[in-house]
Amino acid sequence: MALAQFAPMIAGWLGGSKAEDVASKVVGIAQTVTGQSAPDAALAAIQADPNLSMQFQKAVLDNQAQLAQISADVTKAELAADTADTQAVNQTMQAEARADHWPTYSWRPFVGFCFGLLAVLAGLTVACTYIGVMFAHVEPAILSYIPSMLGSEAAVMGTMAPVLGIASYFRGKMQANPAVVTDNRG
Repeated sequence: MALAQFAPMIAGWLGGSKAEDVASKVVGIAQTVTGQSAPDAALAAIQADPNLSMQFQKAVLDNQAQLAQISADVTKAELAADTADTQAVNQTMQAEARADHWPTYSWRPFVGFCFGLLAVLAGLTVACTYIGVMFAHVEPAILSYIPSMLGSEAAVMGTMAPVLGIASYFRGKMQANPAVVTDNRG
């Protein structure tokens, strides 16, 4: 990272699992330009000599395509892993939808209905608390409990939301495309 002060584009390549490969390539460039075998000595030489700094920047620019390719390979690998994960989830949901047992094919819709009910309960929690304070002469101190009650409900919603979101996304795609074969069980 210290070499990035001389060639700022380096910082953009130092993310992901191949950051070490990029860093070692950049250090190798610095060592070649300066003639130093130790990375710290190469850095010190570049810091001390403006001509070496300029030569280092030029060398990095000359190797820019290779360094960017290393970074792009990391991005491609991450996208491939994300795609594989999404496909696995999609296959699981399709298998559940084709299942012969009602608990299996109705589980995700049940989660969706529970999520909706929880959202309604969150609204009712606030409304009932305020109505109780305003009209039923309930102690106003109860209002201080609303954040913790809503926080608990939000934690449950946060657990259910990914399941519901993935199921809704793929179900919506299925319903929008009449070419997708389905038995319409939910």
